[in-house]
Amino acid sequence: MLSAQDYALSATQSFALPKICVQMRSLLDSDNATTDDIAELISTDPALSFKLLQLANSALFRFESQVDNISKAVSVVGTEALYNLMMAETACSAFEHFSSDVIDLKRFWLQSIYAALVAKHLAKITKTRTSERFFVIGLLHNVGELIVAVKTPKLAIACNQYDPQIPPWKRQKSILGFHYTDCTYALLQQWGLPSNLYQVLPNTNNESAAYLSHEARLMFMISRIAMAMVAPEIVSALSLIHPIILRKAGLEEQDITDGMKFAHMEAQTMIGLLRG
Repeated sequence: MLSAQDYALSATQSFALPKICVQMRSLLDSDNATTDDIAELISTDPALSFKLLQLANSALFRFESQVDNISKAVSVVGTEALYNLMMAETACSAFEHFSSDVIDLKRFWLQSIYAALVAKHLAKITKTRTSERFFVIGLLHNVGELIVAVKTPKLAIACNQYDPQIPPWKRQKSILGFHYTDCTYALLQQWGLPSNLYQVLPNTNNESAAYLSHEARLMFMISRIAMAMVAPEIVSALSLIHPIILRKAGLEEQDITDGMKFAHMEAQTMIGLLRG
């Protein structure tokens, strides 16, 4: 049986992390990089430049005047949000590269976008350190599903049976020996991304860890909320989150409901931006 690392290695060999992502991270981590340096790098990628201008002029930022150049767009959006956009673009390319007929790609896209937006909302209201990164973590967390679907489609079909008696994460563990998020963890690690974008993933389905660690709690809730949002006829988000976990996160049921409303409202804008 293949391990999560085996699947991730196979994926890394067929889809490399774009060079511009590595260059951007290097600039962001540098003490000497300026907004102009970042804008100059972005300008080398016409598609990303266009997306950045779209984002800066979107309702997500509500800037009072038209943003018509890359430097201004970088200032409006912010460098970490810009890196999130770049990683979202990479995710979009990866999703298309690993697309498979054996899973519902519309459901997969929605689940990923919902997770990203719910993550952004919950991380912000719980005042989580560097909360913006949770958008990327949410967006990428389930990419392991696509990798498994491409490599072993029959196993992916077997895993993808939504059943209130056997939730997806338990089915994955039973069939594969690991969770999709473990595969994602291995992929992001092999891509050489900053560890704070993937270190929480192994605890996504660990309820014990969710009681002990704030970031594990967030990821535990995010993944379940996103799953429930694409299968509301089968399960509700709040039924998947123990009240103690909610309380330890400093959240109330209304916060979860508000996060889901936020994700519903912004999802089509985000999908249009990424796939436009």
